[in-house]
Amino acid sequence: MKILVYGINYSPELTGIGKYTGEMVEWLAAQGHEVRVITAPPYYPQWQVGENYSAWRYKREEGAAMVWRCPLYVPKQPSTLKRLLHLGSFAVSSFFPLMAQRRWKPDRIIGVVPTLFCTPG
Repeated sequence: MKILVYGINYSPELTGIGKYTGEMVEWLAAQGHEVRVITAPPYYPQWQVGENYSAWRYKREEGAAMVWRCPLYVPKQPSTLKRLLHLGSFAVSSFFPLMAQRRWKPDRIIGVVPTLFCTPG
């Protein structure tokens, strides 16, 4: 089965949703599913893009999945407004990669979103 996973947090984040989503993707792939992921570069819990990760959009194979990493604004000191901008920036930057997956025709789409605000549509 073709499965598309959409979420702002993903491996190698070691806590919370990123860890959970990465483990879920690896398990799905181990069950024989073809998995693709649209996510952001790792930034949590440090609130900065991780070393060895670009702030620009790119695609590469990570583990058992093809991963699209989309840029986002990461505030150094999150406030309410800055977090809204943070989530909104991911919604905007991930919109076209998400729409491009229609050609791949996934059988299932799994949205792992801590807040629905960052879902582009």
